[in-house]
Amino acid sequence: MISALGSSVLRTIPLVGQALGRHATVVPQARGLFSMASPLSARRAPLARLLMSGADRTVVGKATDLITEALSPTDVKIEGAYDDPNGSHITVYVVSEEFEGKRSLARQQLVNKALWDLLAGNNAPVHAIDTMVLKAPSEVS
Repeated sequence: MISALGSSVLRTIPLVGQALGRHATVVPQARGLFSMASPLSARRAPLARLLMSGADRTVVGKATDLITEALSPTDVKIEGAYDDPNGSHITVYVVSEEFEGKRSLARQQLVNKALWDLLAGNNAPVHAIDTMVLKAPSEVS
């Protein structure tokens, strides 16, 4: 899609496999160079920082880091469906003090909020959380 805006031309191009969104706006710069600005980059800043860090770059590694940062769990285990660390379906097991006194739905909401950057959007790396086992430390035997 090309649109004229004054004397400059803005072009929106699809980006395949980009974590920052489906499309980017290409803005003409001096000397014919182009820069790309994603419309979702501001919302996805935590995910972008995580992708740029030296942390485990698999979906399972990213999800583990996000849950650890948000919930400070005593135990966390995330598996990709069929043992695929980059699969679009994951299974989550978390033990955290944050779950103490909360019902199942509130616990699931905490996990979904922590993983939102991996779940939101058409090109999100995680399509579904197949199973969630969420326990408070007092519930673990």
